[in-house]
Amino acid sequence: MKRKTKKSRVGLFIALLFFLILVILFVILLKPFDKKTTGKSQVSGNSPVKVDPSKSAGIISSSSVVASDHAEKVENTGDATWVQVHSKGKGEKFQDISTDNIKIYKAHNPQVLKTATSKHPALAILPDVMAQYPDALIMNASGFNMETGDITGFQINNGALFTNWGENKRAHEAFIINKDGSMTTYDSSTPASQILANGAEQSYSFGKILIKKGKVQENDGSVNWMIHSFIGNDKQNNLYLMISETNAGYENIMDQIKNLNLANLVLMDGGGSSQMGLNGQTIVPSQDNRQVGDFIVLK
Repeated sequence: MKRKTKKSRVGLFIALLFFLILVILFVILLKPFDKKTTGKSQVSGNSPVKVDPSKSAGIISSSSVVASDHAEKVENTGDATWVQVHSKGKGEKFQDISTDNIKIYKAHNPQVLKTATSKHPALAILPDVMAQYPDALIMNASGFNMETGDITGFQINNGALFTNWGENKRAHEAFIINKDGSMTTYDSSTPASQILANGAEQSYSFGKILIKKGKVQENDGSVNWMIHSFIGNDKQNNLYLMISETNAGYENIMDQIKNLNLANLVLMDGGGSSQMGLNGQTIVPSQDNRQVGDFIVLK
């Protein structure tokens, strides 16, 4: 009887030891799986975070926030059409107010056309667009993926949305021209449905908002030594197209344009993409004869 009891205890001890080993192995195997699963729910610094702005109590950086939205998108907005900008007072249609190293054109009461009408626009170089619109002021605008040709950022044309916030990591801010010809800026914390309801007709998107409602925004380093293109407007609703030269630099650029009293200014695509022409003549050629996906055309 004692021998049986002793054997039972030994058997129980072995069973408990085996069970303990199984538990330890289970925990060891589960740990890396748990990390992998957790990693999917974590958001990297470059990934947009989807939020409902109506439930957000604090101020969140636009570079990391994408408003929850179910705005309807279209594959193609149809043939590009013109929107009339209504500027206050009197002025020349196109006035060259360039500085030493920034090409600046001020447009008074222009009609504006955006060439990109879909996520997959036909790429073109400046001479091609000038041939199509010979009596116009033309500049590159929104950025695009140089591998696929797909346009980046928040995109509206003809009052229809074709690329929403958060579809790519590149752009979280945009310059907007409304149906009534007024101009403003938005970032990705404002849902597309609200922007459309507010009357958006065209949007241009690539880089940071540098001036918003007359206030210079914090420098985030996006304006660097490269050549850069910019779209802006002043308080009289004049439209500005600008291209800075290589090595102009943020501080120098902002100092040279401070007397323009701009209401808004947004950074567009730069480097070899930057190019500008007027009345069929090239003013700023592309550094590498680059085809781009979006131009802003003024007449």
